[in-house]
Amino acid sequence: MLAGGYPVGLWWPPPTERTNAYRYREISEAGFNFVIGGNGVTNDETNPAALDAAAECGLSFVLTDGRLQRLILNAAPEGQRAGDGVRSPMRVLSGPDRPGALHRSAPSPGEAVRLRLLALLKRYGSHPALAGINLFDEPHRQLFGLLSGARGILQEAGAGLLPYINVWPSYASLHALGTGSYERYLELYLSVVRPPVLSFDHYPLLSGGGITGDYFYNWAVIRRFSLRAGIPTWVFIQSVGFEGRAVGLAPRRTPDGPELLWQVNVALAYGAKGIQYFTYWTPENTPTSPVRFGSALVSRDGRRTPLYGHARDVNSYLKSVGRVLLPLVSESVVHAGERRLPRGASGFRRDGWLHSVAGSPVILGRFRRPGHRNVRYLLVVNRSSSRAAKVSLELPSRVARAYAFDRARRRFVRLRPLRRRGRLRPGMRLRPGAARLLLLRAR
Repeated sequence: MLAGGYPVGLWWPPPTERTNAYRYREISEAGFNFVIGGNGVTNDETNPAALDAAAECGLSFVLTDGRLQRLILNAAPEGQRAGDGVRSPMRVLSGPDRPGALHRSAPSPGEAVRLRLLALLKRYGSHPALAGINLFDEPHRQLFGLLSGARGILQEAGAGLLPYINVWPSYASLHALGTGSYERYLELYLSVVRPPVLSFDHYPLLSGGGITGDYFYNWAVIRRFSLRAGIPTWVFIQSVGFEGRAVGLAPRRTPDGPELLWQVNVALAYGAKGIQYFTYWTPENTPTSPVRFGSALVSRDGRRTPLYGHARDVNSYLKSVGRVLLPLVSESVVHAGERRLPRGASGFRRDGWLHSVAGSPVILGRFRRPGHRNVRYLLVVNRSSSRAAKVSLELPSRVARAYAFDRARRRFVRLRPLRRRGRLRPGMRLRPGAARLLLLRAR
């Protein structure tokens, strides 16, 4: 498993010819602490160099093995193997490493997967950088039983490796899910596979402005199911623009710095315990590619784009704020100041920790620390990624003190806000996409 700090990972790493310590040190310097294999780093010829580079640079590596994923895909229904229905860009990028279903022959799919996993464990299990095995991306429900078996094999091996799986977003087609609803899909996934982490991807930033209509619905559902299962949530944020009409997706825009930060802060407010970037390296656009990609953090020819610097800043923020939030439990998420609540969002209502919110629209994520009844943490997120926010809170009289997290000093500093009728009234200004973390102490 990953160890130490708030998990910040990436997919689509440097290609095979650029898999070296220099490039992986560049990943580490941007504030990432784990890498998921891909972009040709998917077999026994290319994985050893990636593992060695990761180890040299203090990074964890989640190994992707194209052969293993083809064996798992072989157990999928024909439509799933053919890719019918809405496909995500992650699935499209994985395509070249899956040149088609294998012939159905002995051993059975389950036994073939078991043997390949054991071979991977034998070859790589003792490598210091290995943190997990990337079992599958966005599985159909008919693969859940096989993935449960694969998860069990890794856990029984006793090496502490993460059985990594990433599930579909809420805008996936029912055909891709194999269920009658998204919530039923998650329910079956968690009950059958029983993963240690609930990872998903949702790319909300639409070309021409605005976000996907089900972004907050997706977050609300994921949060509810992860809390019910008692496991952490990881999410892929959008760090590249793409044209996906050919696979049923509206075009997405390339994010700027505030939009990267906004996605991270929304994720934190909804209780995310891990952030992953899609993508790090810029994918190739071939004549037959069904999805066309813009620039990511690093260009196709290996140059840093402005997004690299933005991501480095965001990840520095994550390192400090994420460290505080990581052990906390999400208690509530509400939206305040919006004229019309987006689908899935809950509106603000006064309670024993917060009486009123005035000013610009914000998202309020509240957290508790187990065993500390009189303490709450409140993350106040600017609802906008393009406009600054000004907001004023009114705390109930039972809240005796309020503190704000100071990133520079890496600790909470006591606020001395306006007090009226025994109530604290802290005010704050938030940059586009930014947030402020408060600590509240009751009497």
